Amino acid sequence: MDRETVSCPACGFSREMPAGTIPGGARVTCPRCRDTFMFARGTAAGTDPVPAIASPLGPEAAVAAPAAPSTARPRTLRFSFTGTAREYFGIWIVNTLLKILTLGVYSAWAKVRKRRYFYGNTMLHGAPFDYLANPRALFRGWLIGVLAFLLYTLGTNYSPTLSFAVGALFFAAVPWLVVRSRLFNLRNTSYRNLRFTFRADYRQAYLVYGLLSLLVPLTLGLLYPYAAYRRKRFLVENSGYGTTSFSFTTTTRDFYLLYLKAVAGFVAIVTVAVPLLFLAGGAFLPAGTGGPWRLAIVLPAFLIPLAYLYFAIYVSTNETNLTWNGTQVAGARFTCSLRARHMAWLYLSNAVAIFLTMGLMIPWATVRVLRYRMESLTVLATGDLQEFAAAPAEEVAATGEEIGDIFGIDVAL
Repeated sequence: MDRETVSCPACGFSREMPAGTIPGGARVTCPRCRDTFMFARGTAAGTDPVPAIASPLGPEAAVAAPAAPSTARPRTLRFSFTGTAREYFGIWIVNTLLKILTLGVYSAWAKVRKRRYFYGNTMLHGAPFDYLANPRALFRGWLIGVLAFLLYTLGTNYSPTLSFAVGALFFAAVPWLVVRSRLFNLRNTSYRNLRFTFRADYRQAYLVYGLLSLLVPLTLGLLYPYAAYRRKRFLVENSGYGTTSFSFTTTTRDFYLLYLKAVAGFVAIVTVAVPLLFLAGGAFLPAGTGGPWRLAIVLPAFLIPLAYLYFAIYVSTNETNLTWNGTQVAGARFTCSLRARHMAWLYLSNAVAIFLTMGLMIPWATVRVLRYRMESLTVLATGDLQEFAAAPAEEVAATGEEIGDIFGIDVAL
């Protein structure tokens, strides 16, 4: 069969295809640089080539081979979130009311509606993500999760033995739940009609979420940064886009430096606050000291919990940065530039707004945080996002996702 070559005049990308696939004079969009140009009919591959695209530099420029990936100039592809608080409020209020009226039965359908809205409004390079889960599958998992929760609750009140047995079984099942939840969510997430994947490595899951979790208290917390690093690495390296696996380049040292900075900052604030609290006890206050002066000294008592909250946000934010900045897939790597101070302000102002409106500002707060997260995330790509291959389809049960959701297991990056 005769073949012809189509070449992009902007970046030099070229591709062979059967002759006649693209009509002469049609407008063509390059999959690499997204430049649009007019296709001019050439000759079949295998004969003396006639340039597919006219060029003032001559035929040689028109049929030049594409640049090697190692020397290709990286393109910055940006994430964005196009949803609004007004749109999400309608979804949120209906979901909330129906969950109340159905005693939680509608939770599976509510989750799918919510995620389809958020995924559909999350854009990368102008293309949206999609959430493909079936709410009926989620509902079956929800029923199992509710049953386990009821057994644990009843056991707590009436049978300590039953409560202990359910609690021990749940603890032993946590690594399995993490894997099944991650597997279900990624298999039901797609971008440009290509699904994400997750490799179910239960042995590593029990090492990371089981053994390391048990060793953390035995080392007085010194192993915690390493355990946090291994959890992120496990989630990233077992994930994939189509048949292409993600890789993780962040090191244990990066996590230990992060936690060391957070602990040092918190200890410094406590070192200043504790002597002031001692003064507030009156040991060094002259007789007759007024209330305003004493109040000014007592204020540092609020400094310690506020400092703890700030450094918790600091660690969470920078863990996210370290995780995304160390994530790569094929010729693309992620960059994340979240700022702890901005996240702290978002959480504080959101909490105040939600409290003052008795919860009605929850959609506004949710959209606000998600938009900032997406605006801080980019992809540096040297290859073509359309050249990934699809993985074989696989039906995944939602049991792990729903049980993990009921018991508060978070497996997000």
